[in-house]
Amino acid sequence: MKKRCFHTGMGVIFFCLLSVVCLFAMGQRESAAAEPVKIGYTISLSGVYTALGIDMRDGLNLYMEEIGHQAGGRKIEVLVEDIGSNQVSQAMDMARKLVQKNNIDILAGVVGTGSAYALAEFVQKYNIPFVISNAGADDLTQRKSNPLIVRPAFVNSGGSHPLGVWAYENGYRKAVAMGADYAAGYEHVGGICRTFTQMGGKIVQEIWPPLGTKDYAPYLAKISKEADVVMVFFAGADSLRFVKQFAEYGLDQRVALIGKGYLVDDNILPKQGASAKGIVTESHWCYLLDTPENDRFKKSFTAKYGHKPTLYAEQGYVTGMLIAEALNKTNGEIKGPEFVRIMRSLELKAPRGTVKFDEYGATIQNSYIRKVEEVDGEWQSVPIKTFPMVNQFWTWTGQDYMKMTPYLDMKGKWAQ
Repeated sequence: MKKRCFHTGMGVIFFCLLSVVCLFAMGQRESAAAEPVKIGYTISLSGVYTALGIDMRDGLNLYMEEIGHQAGGRKIEVLVEDIGSNQVSQAMDMARKLVQKNNIDILAGVVGTGSAYALAEFVQKYNIPFVISNAGADDLTQRKSNPLIVRPAFVNSGGSHPLGVWAYENGYRKAVAMGADYAAGYEHVGGICRTFTQMGGKIVQEIWPPLGTKDYAPYLAKISKEADVVMVFFAGADSLRFVKQFAEYGLDQRVALIGKGYLVDDNILPKQGASAKGIVTESHWCYLLDTPENDRFKKSFTAKYGHKPTLYAEQGYVTGMLIAEALNKTNGEIKGPEFVRIMRSLELKAPRGTVKFDEYGATIQNSYIRKVEEVDGEWQSVPIKTFPMVNQFWTWTGQDYMKMTPYLDMKGKWAQ
């Protein structure tokens, strides 16, 4: 009898302990679910990238409003911090503040490449998912990739590869490679050069004006008369000046001009006006793209902010979509690389079209070739061809691609 009582007593004690443990665990889960997911959104709200940062912020906020700032059973809190325009030290200071003081769960945003590289190392120390909303440096998801990165925007040279193919297929054979003299210029233009020359085209000349050039006349005067196309990368104020001066110099009547979408970005195309007529560019988003998702995005954004969205607004919007859909998959749980793996596994129905991700966290998405034309009294980039579901390595395997000379090291080696 005493033995039976002993076992019975032990059973009661074990049951009570088990109940306490279960209640504690449930309490912990409920407490975690009650806490908001904190996203540290580090963007440029000062300096030359201010307009880009504002659009990225507005795009993200629009998506969060559409889902009621909630996903996976948890509220979402977005903490916006200005990291200047590629001011690496400022970006690091803000990231430390967000992690150590605000206890963020996810770091996102970033316009400039220098800041993105620095933050990519920083997040590894704290095991925090890093969602890159703009910075396009190739090696962020190639030779210097890490398991905490996913980028719902673009890779610099990714969209360049189809543009080089398009140029050759449309009869161009001799090209001038021209772009701002820094890393992004080499990668954006390098991708065009690689596929163009692979198909049989020839680069007859390279011209690299400094970033922020005010007067392009000395560089425009050098453009070879042998060339039938000029392949370029310029962005922001550089794009405005370059396109207008290219036309003023009369080159638009002599040689074709093609480049990446930033050359005639929606923010500056109205100012470029007729001088941009006929320019062909590549982009992963197009305002005139006719899809239900894009139509809804444009209407919602314009209604809320009183002006048309840009590529950068769409990238902010898709950043929100990616994070929210991943939270829905995990029921609100965020665990470093595991959460990033979930994000990389998603297929998004974004305004730009279907977006998937490769094993490195880079996008697989449509590449749109657009031509500037006047539509209903406005200058617009009109889509003329789609290369479907383009990945960062084009037709090469990742292993073979990363054995090639990086575009950063190809400057001065394209001209034959």
